[in-house]
Amino acid sequence: MLQVLATIWALLIGIVFIMLGNGMHFTLIGLRGGIEGFSAGELAIVTSGYFMGFLSGARFAPVLIRRVGHVRVFAALGSFMSAGLIALTLLAEPWAWTILRVILGFCMSGIYVAAESWLNNAATNETRGKVLSAYMIAQTLGIIGAQGLLTLGDAGTAALFIGASILVSISFAPILLSISPAPVVEVAKPMSLRQLFVSSPLGVVGTFLLGGLYATQSGMGAVFGTQIGMSANLISLFIAMLFAGALV
Repeated sequence: MLQVLATIWALLIGIVFIMLGNGMHFTLIGLRGGIEGFSAGELAIVTSGYFMGFLSGARFAPVLIRRVGHVRVFAALGSFMSAGLIALTLLAEPWAWTILRVILGFCMSGIYVAAESWLNNAATNETRGKVLSAYMIAQTLGIIGAQGLLTLGDAGTAALFIGASILVSISFAPILLSISPAPVVEVAKPMSLRQLFVSSPLGVVGTFLLGGLYATQSGMGAVFGTQIGMSANLISLFIAMLFAGALV
């Protein structure tokens, strides 16, 4: 197991940093949206934009990986994501945020595909569960840590958005500087949603329902906290506890 982790440590460190930035931005959307006077309905549309982009990223990221490889895809999408986070502060309008969130969702989805295919390549049938657990722990620690970072600044300024962008920017440095070999790009036969449902109907339905719950709590948790008058620090703690349960 230690030998396997030695080959993916750079990826795990990169995931922690990128989830610090992504976790900050998820909560910041609710906090800053409340300051800007966005309604709950407008913020729901903004939140949905992320997952629209995420869906398209899951479809097209494998194509990009087959063309240029895992490392380039991870670095390129991370760069676009970093730029998108800063752009959120330039125009505080629901339509602009929705477009930017589509881009952010696409980038994050592609990063997930690249990272998880990398992990899948590094693991064996005997170590796969432990490797994926280490990956989920790194991911969740990043989100929890992001909520702590939010208490260090004011959501009404650009500082926290810039901080999130910086974290995402440096997330791919460990991977680019690592001597660990990148996984071999393999051409896999695509599977339609219908084929996937036939193969595992319970898995598809369960994942669909779980995705709805995750999108609601992660995307609208801060909006809910703002609506009921919670302070920014309490909202950060509230979101952190949701993911602390996931970590346990």
